[in-house]
Amino acid sequence: MSLIISVNLQAGVIVLANGDSVSGQLVRLDGEQLVWKTANFGEQSIKRTNIKSITTDQKLKINGSTQACRLVAMESDYLSYTCGDDAQIIRVPFLTLKVIQPFEDYKKDALIHHGKINLWGAYSRGNEVRDEWNLQAEADLRLGEFRHVLGGEYARSSWFYSVPQTRWNARYSLDWFLQERWFWYNNTVIGADPRRGLDEYVLLGSGAGYQFWENKKTALSLKTGVAYLNEKYLPPNKNTQDFVHGDEFYAIRLGMDFRYTFPMGVSFFHNNELIHSLENTADWRLKTASGISSMILNKVFAEFKFDYLVDNEPQPGREGEDTRLSLGVSYKW
Repeated sequence: MSLIISVNLQAGVIVLANGDSVSGQLVRLDGEQLVWKTANFGEQSIKRTNIKSITTDQKLKINGSTQACRLVAMESDYLSYTCGDDAQIIRVPFLTLKVIQPFEDYKKDALIHHGKINLWGAYSRGNEVRDEWNLQAEADLRLGEFRHVLGGEYARSSWFYSVPQTRWNARYSLDWFLQERWFWYNNTVIGADPRRGLDEYVLLGSGAGYQFWENKKTALSLKTGVAYLNEKYLPPNKNTQDFVHGDEFYAIRLGMDFRYTFPMGVSFFHNNELIHSLENTADWRLKTASGISSMILNKVFAEFKFDYLVDNEPQPGREGEDTRLSLGVSYKW
C-alpha cells in the first residue's frame, strides 16, 4: 500500500522560480496559493507567483469546462491544456485561472475556503481628543466554479467627546467563473453611514467581469453591470425645504481592479466603482481605493490605503467628497 501511495504522489512535478523541483500531486488552487502534496512533507502551500512550471498526469477541473482537463505544458507564465475529447489546446495565463482541482474532488463538491481580517485605529488625548476604530473581515468559500464571498465593516469614531458615530456594512457576493477569463457576479450590500447622512442603504448588483491579464507582477480586471440602490437619509440639523427622506433608483455600474507588485514583495493596488443613475443623469457617485500592501510576517500584512468617494448630488449640509487615509494590519489565511 505504501508503494502505491508513493507512486501516486510522484504523478507530477513543480519547478519553482529558484530552480528547485518538487514531486507530488496537485490538491487544489486556493486563492494565491497552490496546495501541493508530497510524499515526505504532506500538503505544502506554494505561492503561485513562485511557480515556474507544473506538470501532472491528473485529470483536473479548470474553470470554463465541465469536462476533465489534462495539462500539456506551462511556459512563460501561460498554462496549456486540453479538456474532454476536444484536441484543441487552450492557452491561458496561469495566474488568471481561479479554479484548478482534481476532477474527482470537483465531482464530490470539495469546499475551499480562506479569508482575511483587517484592524486599524487611533486614540489620542490632550490638545486632540480622538477615538477611532475600524474592523473589516472577509471570508471566501469556493465550491467548483462558484465563489461565495461574505464580508463586513464596523467603524466607530468620536472627536472631543462627541456622540460616537457608527458606520457599518455587510455584504455577500456570488461569483460564477463561466470561462477562463469571464465571470458573472451577483452581490448584495446593506449598511449605514451617518457621516454621509445615510440612515441605511441597500445595494443589489449583477453583471459580468473580464480578467484582461494576471501575472506575477500585475493584474487588471473590469466589471460592468446593473445595480439597484435604495437609500434612507438622516434629517439635517436644520430643517430645509429641499430635504428628501430617501432615494431609490436603478443604475449602470462600472468597476476596475488593478495590481502591480514591486521588488521585495511590496504591492500597489487600485480599485474603483462608478454607479450612474439611469433615471437622473446628474446623479452619480464614484468610489476608489488605492494603497500599498507588504507582508511583515507569515500571513500578516501591513497596508496603507487612501479612500476617495464623490457623490455628485449629496444631501443638503453634506459634503460631496470624502477622503480617508488609513494604516492597518491584516491577517490572511
